[in-house]
Amino acid sequence: MDKYIGKLLGGRYEIIDVVGVGGMAVVYRARDVVLNRYVAVKILKDEYAKDPDIRKRFSIESQAVAKLSHHNIVSVFDVGSENGTDYIVMELIEGITLKEYLQKKGHLGWQEAVFFAEQICRALMHAHSRGIIHQDIKPQNVIILRDGTAKLTDFGIASFATTQETRVVQEAIGSVHYISPEQAKGSKIDYRTDIYSLGVVMYEMLTGKLPFEGETALQVVMQHLNAVPLAPSELLPGIPKGLDEIVMHAMCANIGKRYASAEALYADLEQLKNNVQTRFDYAAADDETGETHVIGRDVQRAARRTAAQEQSARVAAQRRETATAVREPEGFFDRLAERPALAAGIAVAVVAVIALVVVGLLMFTGGSGENKITVPSLVGQTIDDVMSDSTYTEQFTIQEAAERKESDRPVGEILEQDPEPGTKVTKGTIITLTVSAGGDNVSDTYKIIDFKGRTLEYAQAMLDEHNVSYTTQEEFSDEVEAGKITRTDPAAGEELEKGATLTIYISKGKEDKKATVPDLYGMSQSGAKQALEGQGLSLGSVDQVESSAAVGTVVWQSVSKGTEVSQGTAVNIQISKGKSQQTNPPDTSDNDEPSGGGSGTQEPPTPTTGSATIPVALPDNTDMAHVVISVDGVVQYDETLETSMGSVSVPLTSSPGQHEVTVSVDGVSSSQTYTFN
Repeated sequence: MDKYIGKLLGGRYEIIDVVGVGGMAVVYRARDVVLNRYVAVKILKDEYAKDPDIRKRFSIESQAVAKLSHHNIVSVFDVGSENGTDYIVMELIEGITLKEYLQKKGHLGWQEAVFFAEQICRALMHAHSRGIIHQDIKPQNVIILRDGTAKLTDFGIASFATTQETRVVQEAIGSVHYISPEQAKGSKIDYRTDIYSLGVVMYEMLTGKLPFEGETALQVVMQHLNAVPLAPSELLPGIPKGLDEIVMHAMCANIGKRYASAEALYADLEQLKNNVQTRFDYAAADDETGETHVIGRDVQRAARRTAAQEQSARVAAQRRETATAVREPEGFFDRLAERPALAAGIAVAVVAVIALVVVGLLMFTGGSGENKITVPSLVGQTIDDVMSDSTYTEQFTIQEAAERKESDRPVGEILEQDPEPGTKVTKGTIITLTVSAGGDNVSDTYKIIDFKGRTLEYAQAMLDEHNVSYTTQEEFSDEVEAGKITRTDPAAGEELEKGATLTIYISKGKEDKKATVPDLYGMSQSGAKQALEGQGLSLGSVDQVESSAAVGTVVWQSVSKGTEVSQGTAVNIQISKGKSQQTNPPDTSDNDEPSGGGSGTQEPPTPTTGSATIPVALPDNTDMAHVVISVDGVVQYDETLETSMGSVSVPLTSSPGQHEVTVSVDGVSSSQTYTFN
């Protein structure tokens, strides 16, 4: 078992479990017992804790992140050292790295790649404004949250621009694929080194491939210094040419010809989003040093020609070697002609092998009905949109029909598809699309595609490309998660006239409808249930307790009358089962009231009820918190609250006197005795 699990660091951070392991440190999930919230604690591994240089690097990270406060950067709450254990306390975020996300998806559509690139850009703009250069931008250091937020982390080799510290290749072990040329050479660096690395990350997001590969780190580094990669669109058609230019300009090996700032890169990304046809025309040229500055088409072609010549030379050499090695069997077919029986036997064997292969392929690809996926509806979308959308290209092989078809639809719009929508097929199945070639009577309208469940950024990219104006409205939805599109007006499939505005409805999530808890005291169980259901509430647990109140009537309810709660909330009740029989008759000698001849019964006194108000502090590391409060083991309060409230005071009821109250916030419980008056 890990030696830190269960320990309390700094007198306040209770280590719970391991959430991640890096090259130098281990990240733990912990609970801040002072603020009652979950945090991430990063602790140096034992093998590095005694190395003064690494401890200094760890200290640099804490100093760097402590200066930053931005939505797209992981926040640091505290730093400390205890008995030789150095640690950093950060916000605990639930998500996956951009690297893991890429491994799952293969590559991203250009709109999604721009969406993440802009967030990383904003993080760099903030860090650079504070004089901090990250120096290790790579997908492994970008965390993607469930809502699509990207957070930059791990400032482990960050430097302060004022100190002009430099790093060599050894400092970036595991990061050579993203290292800038000036880092590789050990030269003086500035903010533009982060821009180069971001360019590599964008290249990988768009294509699913790294611009430079090699068998050794040195080979990769040398390519960063000397080679020119293919433009992303040459690896994956459908990527806008303007985005090609942005990526290649960010990756320019000559730092003097690269983007001068993250702000400049961000501005180009924004311009491309607003007009996908934008071109930036970053010219190709070499300076006096002979280094390549801008990656232009001529340079790319020259690089490819050189690579092709080298490949041809290798193939020719292999053929010469092969020809020498197999020269002896040159008369094989002549000998078969002389022995027809042998030839027939070999033919039968070949056919049998082919049959086995075909059967095997059928078993794995289509012989069974398992692992089938549904063909989506692509009619009405444009061929460019579909070809650039990884949602489709990762699941199917998309191809355009040999000829386009004249129609009254705009050029590029998909008219027909084969297979039809809804067909069950295997992954990788070819979908052939018949595309409009336009005509004399092209309708000047936009056919609205189905955006339900998509992000607003996706819809904006699609609509901007077709110059469609739009507005947004929010609405509650039980089906679509918050932040995603629920519907459009006009609806999907309808035509939007030129100049008209499309209304996009964004989900606010499920509506939290409120209800007022009725007064249940004195009601029967069935009456209490009817009263609760009439308010949209439900009856929870029902317990019978001794009470002087009338048998079968409510003597306690878990939520006080008049309290505003969410519809569907369950209210627990206690029902009187009367008083137990006493062995000795009560002493009535001092009773001045007439007894009615001893045959009457005295009216039971009204039960007295005590109350107490319990303060509950809400955590600040989540948007919502589940709060459950029980009195002597009986739940009286069970609500999910918005943590933006900071704290909440909850009124409770019970019999007068002291009672044990247990408060649970997101599963973390604490108990205390309160006096109910």
